[in-house]
Amino acid sequence: MPDTQINLIQKAAGGLHQFSRLEEPLRRASLWFLGVLFVAGLAIGITFTVVRSQIQQFEQTRARVVREINAQSVKEGILLSLKERTGIAGKALEAAKPWGKLFSVLSSLASEDAFNSISVDESGRVSTALELSSIDDTVTLITNTMNLAYDRQLRMPQMLSFAFREDGRIQISLSFFPIL
Repeated sequence: MPDTQINLIQKAAGGLHQFSRLEEPLRRASLWFLGVLFVAGLAIGITFTVVRSQIQQFEQTRARVVREINAQSVKEGILLSLKERTGIAGKALEAAKPWGKLFSVLSSLASEDAFNSISVDESGRVSTALELSSIDDTVTLITNTMNLAYDRQLRMPQMLSFAFREDGRIQISLSFFPIL
């Protein structure tokens, strides 16, 4: 049997002939459009991937920096506490008087075994109680006190008490303001 084909699509029609001339340029344009669309999609995909990786790197860097800052916050607190304390200590040292000079003044008055007590009140007045073995030691003490007052190492010296004990020793109390 012979092969018979029936084609129901008309190959040539009056208005279709004009479209057949446009068909080839439209195919080329659609291929170009698909190519441009593919390249644009590829470029957008690559750009998205690069931007996303940079964002992830920034997030990792930010997380690392936040961890480092949090780790340093304890040290910062300690340093601030030390700074505050050194400020307080500095103010105390500025307000403190050089009491070491007082000991040189006291050693100029009498020997250290003669002192029974030494006290300093809030105004800076030094009060001391001494026990001396003789009148000569007492005269030396008074002379030394007067000389220190004239040399401006102490001011306003006062004898608070003077007593003879039964054993021949002399108790004397002095007060003065040391010039420090």
